[in-house]
Amino acid sequence: MKIGIFGKFPPIQGGVSARTYWTAHALAGLGHEVFVVTDAREATAPYRMHMRPEDWVRCDAQYGSGSVKVHWTESYGKQEWRIPNSTSHVTKLASIGLRVAREHRLDLIYSHYLEPYSVAAHLVAQTMGLPHIVRTAGSDAGRLWLLPQYQGLYDEILAAAEAIICSPGVASKMAAVAGPAAQVISTPGKHENLSDLFSPGGPVLDIESLEQEATAHCGTEFHQQFYGTFDPSRQYVGVYGKLGKDKGTFALLAALKSMKSAGRRVGLLVMAHERPSAQHRFRDLVQDYGLQDAIVQIPFLPHWRVPDFIRACIAVCCLEQNFPIKFHDPVVAREVMLCGGCLIASAELIGKMPDSSRLVDRRNCMILDDARDVQSLEAGLAWVFENPALARHIGGEARRYAVDVTPAHGFARELAGVVAGIVARRRGLSVEAAAPSVSHARYAH
Repeated sequence: MKIGIFGKFPPIQGGVSARTYWTAHALAGLGHEVFVVTDAREATAPYRMHMRPEDWVRCDAQYGSGSVKVHWTESYGKQEWRIPNSTSHVTKLASIGLRVAREHRLDLIYSHYLEPYSVAAHLVAQTMGLPHIVRTAGSDAGRLWLLPQYQGLYDEILAAAEAIICSPGVASKMAAVAGPAAQVISTPGKHENLSDLFSPGGPVLDIESLEQEATAHCGTEFHQQFYGTFDPSRQYVGVYGKLGKDKGTFALLAALKSMKSAGRRVGLLVMAHERPSAQHRFRDLVQDYGLQDAIVQIPFLPHWRVPDFIRACIAVCCLEQNFPIKFHDPVVAREVMLCGGCLIASAELIGKMPDSSRLVDRRNCMILDDARDVQSLEAGLAWVFENPALARHIGGEARRYAVDVTPAHGFARELAGVVAGIVARRRGLSVEAAAPSVSHARYAH
């Protein structure tokens, strides 16, 4: 089948971008023709990944009869200016989507994240008479949907959708606004099986050469995203994703400050950045705490290079505490454990993991009852720095757990079944007749 996907995509950083990428390529591996419509190339630092030429090549792909072709919006600079000033992403995405739908005779449209992707996808679906599957994430369903001037349109989009894929935490709300014939699919853990890519064996990120690499491929665009000086003789714990109070960032810095004051040699490797409104708070605190020689901050890297980052750390912290999106899926923690990394996590986050009763402190992860408790966090970090061999053993046990709870067949296979059912109903065919023959090509890691 021919499927249009509207969503975040590399070089946009973050979990939704990663999932959209893996889903598109996995669908192609199942024999579908996938046409991605995205504004990802318009992303700017700090939300833009550092992409090498070989990373850009991975966006499009061919898998036997299946394929991924990306259609990008572009900036028109001052020609787009108007009052009040903003960028017309919905207009550009919908315009490109209409052209793609007509030229390639799409069978169905899938969008991931309501703003602006589901809005643009809805316009195309309604104009072309195509079925639309909407997938929500945490912040769109848990924050944007609550805003009065967003809710009305979102309700219309969800009511018109053939299927809605969401977290169990909002499934009942979705069902209340969905159309009578719509499927609401809310089982958790909708990921691709990436256990081959996220594995203990593989390359380790070369921090020392990364800035030179970025300059060679991107000029000076990412210079401000680098901070600190890497010391190869120092051991580093890592954090990646987002920074902020709810992510435990400031408690972590306070714990490192205390450890350094006590004469301990510490290191923190950071692949994370703040929102522009709080852009300098992290680095200001690093300066205030005298941690300049212990912190190394780098730009976001493509999803397929994240395992290299994890392997460069003796442990990785996921310290969500009182996180406002209650149904947030801890993707970072899954990735760390699949890589055989020693995960240091809050009990709150551990409780969101699949089969969480199997996760035991200092057996297959390290659990902090309250990640805001600086003394407890300091004790856990000190133990890791003093016992790197034991931390590696914990990582090995984490890998076994993570592989066990990762479904053999990923989300794309489930989505393909939903797509086939919807298209079959539209055409008056059996599901088997609507589905493509499956390619045996494995999507690239």
